[in-house]
Amino acid sequence: MTVISIWAGLDVRTVGDMSEITRQLPLFHIPSVPLNWETLMIILPYSFPLALVGILESLMTAAILDEMTDTRSNKNTEVKGQGIANIITGFFGGMAGCAMIGQSVINVKSGGRGRLSTLVAGIFLLFLILVLGDVVKQIPMAALVGVMVMVSIGTFNWQSIRDLRKIPVGDAVVMITTVIIVVATHDLAKGVISGVILSRSYLAGGWPACMHLLR
Repeated sequence: MTVISIWAGLDVRTVGDMSEITRQLPLFHIPSVPLNWETLMIILPYSFPLALVGILESLMTAAILDEMTDTRSNKNTEVKGQGIANIITGFFGGMAGCAMIGQSVINVKSGGRGRLSTLVAGIFLLFLILVLGDVVKQIPMAALVGVMVMVSIGTFNWQSIRDLRKIPVGDAVVMITTVIIVVATHDLAKGVISGVILSRSYLAGGWPACMHLLR
């Protein structure tokens, strides 16, 4: 009760303040835009980085879960399924999506292994929107930030910090450079693309002199 009283007395932004939650099922519709080259050029600068980041995050999530569960997933099937799902989602006014590392790792750590765990998560999210939409609107954004911080702590591999010296110098440079670019630009796509280019350059022997200096 004390916490609720504090929230009531402070000007705390809630989910409802950020956006409106529509408590109804999405309807199928075809976007009323001309299907020509000009339209493609308008959406390409946004769709290409979005697709690239989504694919890389899904593949990275699959690799992490394969290691955690000692299994081997089909990466081609993952990418195809994600592409088909995102195309269909667009006809219902939805946003493109990809595998989520945080939710996936927490799910596996909680015992989830099969498709049922994902289905339950999706159904519960739908229940929250359609049935408990008014309750969700009252959730403080600060509380969600706290949840995300705990998810980040729970999914981070702290052993990787201690093993940083064991990582090849080239991999370490690519990883640190990618993180710096993402933090500096607040753009995940720029960081990922830069990391891929830097990694390919290293594999092609484009900067061996830098490696000798770092060693």
